[in-house]
Amino acid sequence: MLNTRNGRIAPRSVVASAAAVIVALLVTGCQGGSNGPGDQANDRLAITNTQFLLNTRVTYLSEPVPILGEPIAGPISPAAMAATVPPVSLTLIAEILPPIVEGETVQATSVSLDGGDKAIVSYNMRGAPRLGAIDYITKLTDSRPVLSSAALFADSDISAVTTDGSYVYAAVATDTGDFAFPAVFERIQLKNDKFTLEDSDRIPLTSFAGTSAMRSSGEIYATSGDEGGVFAFTKAKLEPLGEFPLHDARWVAWDKDGKRMVVVQGTPGQISVFAEGEFPGGSMNLLNTFPFPGADVPESKSTVDIAGGKAFIAAGPEGVQIVCLDDGQIVGSVPRPDPAAVGLDPAVVVTNAVAVDKDLMFISNGEAGVYVAQGSDEFKDSGCNAQQSITMLGNLRFDDLQSVNHVEYENDHLIIASGLGGVKVVRVAVQ
Repeated sequence: MLNTRNGRIAPRSVVASAAAVIVALLVTGCQGGSNGPGDQANDRLAITNTQFLLNTRVTYLSEPVPILGEPIAGPISPAAMAATVPPVSLTLIAEILPPIVEGETVQATSVSLDGGDKAIVSYNMRGAPRLGAIDYITKLTDSRPVLSSAALFADSDISAVTTDGSYVYAAVATDTGDFAFPAVFERIQLKNDKFTLEDSDRIPLTSFAGTSAMRSSGEIYATSGDEGGVFAFTKAKLEPLGEFPLHDARWVAWDKDGKRMVVVQGTPGQISVFAEGEFPGGSMNLLNTFPFPGADVPESKSTVDIAGGKAFIAAGPEGVQIVCLDDGQIVGSVPRPDPAAVGLDPAVVVTNAVAVDKDLMFISNGEAGVYVAQGSDEFKDSGCNAQQSITMLGNLRFDDLQSVNHVEYENDHLIIASGLGGVKVVRVAVQ
């Protein structure tokens, strides 16, 4: 076919120049841009850094998210004060479709925020086979967040993720590798907000699945489930520092102000509190264990967030339980939605994640969706003995929200891992 320009045959030099430009653009795209690594793959892991391919999974919006439901007051202490609740405005600014791995759509399982402007999302497969993914999202606080990189796993479910800015660390259940148990802890290096296979690593955990991952000021922590525990590693080499056996360890969180690591356990519900960065004899320094009601559904998620010396625990059928980390006193609770009132089976209405920041609390309740509550004071400023009330504002309504697996909230942005519905990014404004 002849190449023409303005109805005329283009000179050979023009055609050659145009072809060179096209080739250059294609090469640049496949390399993921001049400031980062390109697409990469091995026998189990495929990394996409080509921006125009990543962009096809993102939809930008500016849609209000209504909050529906009658306000329900839940006191944080017997002497709670009444609260005047200002309205909260929510705007859906972006949706990210879940990736397809080996021909299967995987579900978003967890979110971890890095400084409030970047997020890491994990994915796994419902049932067999084990398939997973990790997304790295940047510019969260802009009107157009960017999906900067994606890693697809052909042999592993990814339960949870964290990052120290140089690597992303993942709690995994895998089918491959010379490991005694399926539970594995894995890391992938970041270069200019892009994944790379360089210096990636996997190390064994005990139990059938890794359940959570968290960084502290100096170490990386992971948990694994039945017959597992909590594990600590160096950031640089993933060298073991210490471990402690725990029943049904579900989530680990960092109490930055108290220099403590808090692990939520299930069946029965309990938190174990450890001194941060202390590993006597290759173990960990256990400070206290405290029981709480709930977290009694086997193989379920129960996250914890820390503020003001209190653990905000997603306790399954018992909603949110608020526990003082100093003495174990339960200083408040927020009940899960009434399954009958929302027309759902009680088995699918479980509180699996909670996130607090300033005076707002966002709660994921499985197929019942996301609920928002507000404290009379900022949660980090109200200690265990302070008088405070929490008022339920209602549930967030989306047109196509799937079962919610996790929520994170920071810097006035709410990130929702909505299972097969992928990821939703919501801007939050308190009037």
